[in-house]
Amino acid sequence: MRILHTADWHLGRRLDGRSRHEEQVAVMDEIVKIAEEEAVDGILIAGDVFDTYNPPAESEALFYRTMTRLADGGRRAVLVIAGNHDSPDRLIASNPYARALGITTIGYPKDTPALYDAGSDRVACVESAPSFVRLRMPRSNRPLSVLALPYPSESRLRELLTVDFSDEERLSSDYNQRVSGFLEEQARRFIPGEANMVATHLFVRGGEQSDSERDVSVGGAYAVNASSFPHTAGYVALGHLHREQSMTARQETPLRYSGSILQYSFSEAGQEKSVTVVEFEGPRAAHRIIPLSAGRRLHRWTASSTAQLEERLARSTSNDWHNITLELDAPLPLDYLHTLKSRHPEIFQCLTLYNSSSDVAENRSSSALTLEEQFRAFVAMSFSEPCNESVMRLFLELAASNETQPDAEP
Repeated sequence: MRILHTADWHLGRRLDGRSRHEEQVAVMDEIVKIAEEEAVDGILIAGDVFDTYNPPAESEALFYRTMTRLADGGRRAVLVIAGNHDSPDRLIASNPYARALGITTIGYPKDTPALYDAGSDRVACVESAPSFVRLRMPRSNRPLSVLALPYPSESRLRELLTVDFSDEERLSSDYNQRVSGFLEEQARRFIPGEANMVATHLFVRGGEQSDSERDVSVGGAYAVNASSFPHTAGYVALGHLHREQSMTARQETPLRYSGSILQYSFSEAGQEKSVTVVEFEGPRAAHRIIPLSAGRRLHRWTASSTAQLEERLARSTSNDWHNITLELDAPLPLDYLHTLKSRHPEIFQCLTLYNSSSDVAENRSSSALTLEEQFRAFVAMSFSEPCNESVMRLFLELAASNETQPDAEP
């Protein structure tokens, strides 16, 4: 049995106002192609389908189209859980239609998916409980049991455990213990020797973060230990962290973040994006990484001269974005960066810094430069573009006005 593990799609996400929609369309096409080429039995999306609770209409349409293609008319299972960026209610709104295609969506930890069966040659949900499903997988003729826990915020977890447990001391214990207790309780539903998985969206202690994730761990309070996952699971599919990475739970159970599908911030520059194919031969699963090629690549680097800067840019492509720090000893011509950006639209940002050992700061404030020249130089260095003439006039008017004001009383 093969399962495609992916997460952190963040459909609708932008990069400082720049749309990523076309890139997201391309990477959805790529994921569908991988699912077909790898002949997977199912797809598991471990949260953060969307970037916000109210995603753009075009992002919602992209999601529904992709789900339909992945489901293959109900012959391939698709399981989706909500992440901390998702609106659980928005995700589960289409459930009555999704079930006809073998798509199961779980929005809240307390949700018990409805049973469905469209025939022996289609995916069926044959058993369910809060955050748990057992699916009949027609392609492999084996059951797949998934303990699928959507983003367990403190309030959602407390609500769930208040319903299922009466042990007040357990309810007052820390977050890690409560998550661990719920997982152990629901893992009793696993069938020994069969394909059993855990899927959830949270922060596991020891995971490596980037700037793109909305923090779900404050001072470690909302983090879970790797040892908290049930050893009876053959694989733990995680979402939330954008860098693909693996950890090990008890008895060598693999824990894995599949990572985001695009580089969503410059802190992810250089990260290769991928999805994970999970393969069950017996109760324990092996996994392998399938790289993703769609989307623009983000680069963050430093140049020590304009020659070095332009030499590297000459090797770049239109599919790149660059966040550059330019460290210099001498000031640039006022319109240099503006001209450079017009020739290289792939420059996202270029920050100019001057070495502290140089005399540039003194030169910039030298009496050899007029007030207007100093202000134009300041704007060019601060914003990487020439000063707007209306702004220049306003600055000079304010400067002149200040010079004519009488001295204040001491």
